[in-house]
Amino acid sequence: MSLLPIVLILISCFMHAGWNLLARRGRRELLFFRHMLILSIPIGLAAIGIATRFPYSFPLKACFCVAASGVIVGLYYRFLGLAYSMSDFTVVYPVARATPVLIVALLDMLRGRHPTGLGWVGLLMVVGGCVLAPQESYGDFALKRYRARSILWILLTAATIVGYTMLDKIGAETVRPGLASAVIYCGLFHIMSCLSYLTIHALFATQKERAGEVGWGLPAIGAVLGFSGYALVLWAFQMAPQTSYLLAFRQFSILIGVALAFRIYRERGLAVRLPAAVAIVAGLVVVALYG
Repeated sequence: MSLLPIVLILISCFMHAGWNLLARRGRRELLFFRHMLILSIPIGLAAIGIATRFPYSFPLKACFCVAASGVIVGLYYRFLGLAYSMSDFTVVYPVARATPVLIVALLDMLRGRHPTGLGWVGLLMVVGGCVLAPQESYGDFALKRYRARSILWILLTAATIVGYTMLDKIGAETVRPGLASAVIYCGLFHIMSCLSYLTIHALFATQKERAGEVGWGLPAIGAVLGFSGYALVLWAFQMAPQTSYLLAFRQFSILIGVALAFRIYRERGLAVRLPAAVAIVAGLVVVALYG
């Protein structure tokens, strides 16, 4: 495998962690996502306008995939925003990123596809990290942390990740390989995501969620990071047949996000949550490579 896909994935890791960390600033995550997604529409339209000048393909099957995926992503941002509003970044970000792998592994086992020996080791490492992450210290282990409402939103976030990832994998495989097709898919993906999220926000947002202001500067940066990062991921997966290696490299966004959250937001539980994040990333890498 060439170096370029790996570099693209690693850059996308910083971008993904970046817009999540920006959403945390000011603790108005749901409003931040609303502004970020609104701003992603002109970015997406501009990117599509440029990309259509180059060779591309976008069959009907890809249209259905991106439409369905966008609807699910609207729910993803809603659930993620609720999780962030009720818990620490160093809990939500790594667990929400790791749990989809456990969900997919469970679905595979129900269909008779069992992990390898090393795959089981990796899954157990992920489970161990997810169990540790909600705790703040080893000496004050509290079961009530697993009954918090934020855990429900984290699990629902993970379920939506599984849904839109599966659809995007199918959609990305139907279009012509190349940056132009990836950018067009990414642009339509973000436009549909925005429409879905705005509908959900209008229907379910409380007065408290609508109150306050987050401005447009940081959400604009978040929109650029989110769009660019996802386009790089789609492009990298088109270039490399060894997707398991790219999936392994994608997990480093967890360590980047958790480390920066402790540095920037001074969250509690460093002695527990940083090792938990390391265990999660190591386990996900093992599963991606050997599971």
